[in-house]
Amino acid sequence: MIIFYLLLLLAAFPIIAYLLSQKTNNKGIILGSSVIVLSLCLIAFVSKFAVLGSLNNQILSDKILDQIYIDAAISKEYLKEVESSLNEDELKIWMINLISKSIELNKLKSAESMIAFSENFFTSNNEKVLFYELYTNLRNAKFPEFISASFDIDKSSELPCLIDNGIIKLLIMNGPDIPIAQTEFINIYDVTLTNANSIIPGFDLASAYLNNETIELDINVFCKDNMDSFLSKNLIVLNKNSPTNTYKINSNEWLKKPQEL
Repeated sequence: MIIFYLLLLLAAFPIIAYLLSQKTNNKGIILGSSVIVLSLCLIAFVSKFAVLGSLNNQILSDKILDQIYIDAAISKEYLKEVESSLNEDELKIWMINLISKSIELNKLKSAESMIAFSENFFTSNNEKVLFYELYTNLRNAKFPEFISASFDIDKSSELPCLIDNGIIKLLIMNGPDIPIAQTEFINIYDVTLTNANSIIPGFDLASAYLNNETIELDINVFCKDNMDSFLSKNLIVLNKNSPTNTYKINSNEWLKKPQEL
């Protein structure tokens, strides 16, 4: 944007020289026309109505991008300027774009500092989902080995009956009652839970592995031959050295659930 001002100044020099010439006629018309044209240029490119944003915002954006390119934590001073110069919706759009750009360039220190700054601005449920997706993208970039984190049921597991269908959940021990992974199944031996089976982006298997969480395995099954249903609950310590874990269910781990009247 500074370059635009310099170009505008250079463009004004011939006009000024022409107006200062003694032989110039209709100086008023030339001056008025020049002022109008140059003013329209200013309005179009550097005013608050500009397509590219105001000059201050553009300069601020350039400063932040300079820090992103060297993967520095974004200056708190710059972030406060962004907060004071933009309305809430504009601020969230800026943060989404800048964080996404940082992750795309693998400038993860910059992305992390902006995510920490902007978390409080994403307040509605839809906005929180967007924020969690940004966080998940950052985490996946930092720890790519856990993108494919999974949990399987061992194919030698013992079952209480011929299963018609069931549901499996993984929860954090002593954590919120929100599964980090959940799926329904017909054949339990085909069950593989991944990050894609999470309910909330980022609150998933990868998060559990990275935080060395103890997992509660919760399985409900319904039998084909009768109205019986069984429950299996177990605590599992994930192997943090491997993003893939398998669990074998023994016959004594199934509890028959009382039938509902």
